[in-house]
Amino acid sequence: MANPLIRSAGPADVEALARLNAEVQELHFASRPDQFKPAQLSELAQWFAQLLQNPCAKLWVAELDGAPVGYVAALVRESPESPFFPARKWWNIDQLGVQATHRRAGIGRALVCQVAAQARAQGIRDLELSSWAFNHDAQVAFSALGFVPKIVRFELRSPDAEPGATK
Repeated sequence: MANPLIRSAGPADVEALARLNAEVQELHFASRPDQFKPAQLSELAQWFAQLLQNPCAKLWVAELDGAPVGYVAALVRESPESPFFPARKWWNIDQLGVQATHRRAGIGRALVCQVAAQARAQGIRDLELSSWAFNHDAQVAFSALGFVPKIVRFELRSPDAEPGATK
């Protein structure tokens, strides 16, 4: 198991964040090109630069021997009380990526533990994340971290399909 240094991400990390995210983006694009675009490092860097300015976003980088090998981005979310749900505040892990050469070494676990610790320090007990149905490796990893399914989302992919029709 690796023992990464986990630190807050800052503006100097946008290029590293973009590179780390590009690996994940390419996996997503390969599986669902109808939903994802190929990774463009300059666009990703710009996106991360903007995300770092969002007061609801919290980002961390995992380093081994001074080199970034993973990252996590969490968003603080709130919803008011409604006739259907009580008011609540939670952290949503929006992005999590570890370099392919360092996966299954505890880096993702260390990043998620950092998010959980920071959320608890702010009195927030709930963490949520989502995974695309094709990403079985991520689902196994999230289950091993103690996450359980909360909602299942379906899509009707064919533009001419009618509900109830079988193919």
